Amino acid sequence: MRIEHKYRCVAAMLGLAVWLMAPAMVLAQPRVAVMNFENNSTWSYWGDRLGEAAADELVTQLLKTGSYRMIERSQLAAVLAEQDLGASGAVDASTAANIGRLLGAQLILTGSITQFSIETVSGGFRGLGGSRSKAQTILDVRLVDTTTGEILVAENGQGEKTWGGGFFRGANLERDFDAGVAQEALRPAIEQVAETLADQSDRFASMEPVAPAAQIVGVRDGSYYINQGENFDVAVGQRFEVIRVVDEITDANGNVLDRITDTVGVIEVTRVLSQSAICSVVEGDASEGDSIQPL
Repeated sequence: MRIEHKYRCVAAMLGLAVWLMAPAMVLAQPRVAVMNFENNSTWSYWGDRLGEAAADELVTQLLKTGSYRMIERSQLAAVLAEQDLGASGAVDASTAANIGRLLGAQLILTGSITQFSIETVSGGFRGLGGSRSKAQTILDVRLVDTTTGEILVAENGQGEKTWGGGFFRGANLERDFDAGVAQEALRPAIEQVAETLADQSDRFASMEPVAPAAQIVGVRDGSYYINQGENFDVAVGQRFEVIRVVDEITDANGNVLDRITDTVGVIEVTRVLSQSAICSVVEGDASEGDSIQPL
């Protein structure tokens, strides 16, 4: 009886261990792009730069939680510039879909700074002085599905930060943008938002990856350019099968019913860029417009 009881305890412990590890094995981290926040507060000294500071700080805080895979802000900026999309947090369904397709992001975080203020009291005596500053911040954030344009989460955060001792310049006198001051002032509210979003990350773990139709988009001097790069974890030496449409079946009105494809070659990555990669042909043939898929 003791042996049987012992085995039952061991089995129960193993079952508990498997149950505890299951979420880590099954759940995946969704990819998120963070847009610049809109500055809807009355604080205009730093203009749009305040929204950039808020977005940068939110990326940092979300990375610390380990709940999401964050798109590099430089990659997002390059896509926005290339597609002539606004850098602000105003995102409609088509913009969200474009960003998701180009960056492989399932989610976009947009937001606005609804309140921001810094009050500074300073004084001095015989060349020695000090100051004490107090910042108050309120943020609204929205998490958008890039596939549907639907707002999945709407949250807000608010915080208060006090500092002094001359470590920061007096914000009431210095109108040049100071990223350190801005991020320090915004941090309490953003930490609150990041914690709330991290608690809800499991809701999005089952979202399907967003990927563009991978294809060869250009050919030059024996080099073949594909539309996936660092944004899709493409690596030097990775190989892709080249697939070409060899025939089309159309109806009486010329509408395409089906396409007949054939594998015509293999390409290998020789250099990886942010949103694209350069390849060479190692087998068969390849042309601009051909589709590709990893081997």
